[in-house]
Amino acid sequence: MSDDNDDSVDLNEGETVIDISDRSAHIDNAQVNGWLKPDNNEFNPTYQQEKFRELAYKMARYKKFFRGEWYKATKKKEYSGVPINERTWNRWCNEDEKFRAWFYDEFPETSELSEEEFRMMDTQYWTGVRDAMGDGEEWAYRQYAKTRFDSAAAKKDQAESESLLELRKYFSMGGGDGWTSKPGEA
Repeated sequence: MSDDNDDSVDLNEGETVIDISDRSAHIDNAQVNGWLKPDNNEFNPTYQQEKFRELAYKMARYKKFFRGEWYKATKKKEYSGVPINERTWNRWCNEDEKFRAWFYDEFPETSELSEEEFRMMDTQYWTGVRDAMGDGEEWAYRQYAKTRFDSAAAKKDQAESESLLELRKYFSMGGGDGWTSKPGEA
């Protein structure tokens, strides 16, 4: 990988090399280019909306995701737009249904996690706990027990197990009365 223009990722020896270059072997085709062109939701923002969005983007890069934080930042002297509040935000949302789509388009960390992403995180979680257990880490055993046996899903599974349902049915029908001794017999 000596070429300066090579954008491939060089992983450890024995691992696969993944090319993530921005160069493509795409042949120019008007129909394909039109399909690849990003969507334009045809929303025309006002100057104040653009200023507020710019501020929100900057703050989101620093992990400030709450609108309340953004509103407060519009009141500072460094902000060149007018102060924004919840009432203004709601008005913008009600005036045009395309506003939110425009505002959050390509916004950092706003897209929902897919089922695949959750499964990958679950796999990473369980792999980490397993590896820590293999290394004798006490916290990993506690975490495994807590997740596996104390979770709401585990309690639900226990509550709905076939044997417990059978016992509940037995005792609710008075079947447990046969196990009691009658007064005077003991």
